[in-house]
Amino acid sequence: MKKTVAAVVILLLAALGGLGYVLFGMEEDPFGPEAVAVNQPQLGVKSQPKTDADVLEALDYEISQNRDTIGWLKIPGTKINNSVLQSYDNAYYLRQDERRKYSLYGCYFADYECSFGTRDDLSPNTIIYGHSDLTNNPDGPRFSELFRFTEEDFARSTPVITFATQEDWMDWEVFAVAEYSTDPRLIQPEPEGGIAALAADVRKESVFDYDVQVGDGDHILTLITCTDEPSVRLVVMARLLDSDAEIPAAAPIASSDETSQEV
Repeated sequence: MKKTVAAVVILLLAALGGLGYVLFGMEEDPFGPEAVAVNQPQLGVKSQPKTDADVLEALDYEISQNRDTIGWLKIPGTKINNSVLQSYDNAYYLRQDERRKYSLYGCYFADYECSFGTRDDLSPNTIIYGHSDLTNNPDGPRFSELFRFTEEDFARSTPVITFATQEDWMDWEVFAVAEYSTDPRLIQPEPEGGIAALAADVRKESVFDYDVQVGDGDHILTLITCTDEPSVRLVVMARLLDSDAEIPAAAPIASSDETSQEV
């Protein structure tokens, strides 16, 4: 009898171990069999708004559908035009879409420690995560499109990102685009050493030299996704503009000639 029970326990543990392997493998491998069907995922949101008024209407609707919705992220020239969610931990929305349905590429979600509301309520560093297809492909799903910021024409023509909440419309001016090591400060709502120090370090690795000043009194937006290197993340960082600030028509990026002369 004891041998029978032991055998059953061993088989059960083996089965659970196999299940764990499949689940973890699925989470880490966007190229598994299920990836083919959702290479460009259907978005869980009702629609992609075109105007500022549409954004606010869509945000209200998304909040009514999922109370975890805390804002809306919009990047001109991309399909990144969706609600942002936040849960009690950063794993919850890794493989769930805006309607809490399984999705290999998840949704856009904010770090669980960040604060939201008006611009005055924000954490110094607002952090938003999203999946890529791990090939640095700007035509891929979700945050894969952040790789467009590594293309000079796109970077110059896209100086501002919108991340808005129900309480406040907020525009953010891009100041760095970098493939950066997994520095823990990137995911700290109040970065150790301050905002200015973090911004300066990321700017040193930025693909382009943006003439945008960032100080410790500023609020920044940090968009993070994976690259084809496990220990490296693509990071797009932007500084919150004043509510009455004029929106720049183009990003103040130094030309290649100016950059080479400085070197």
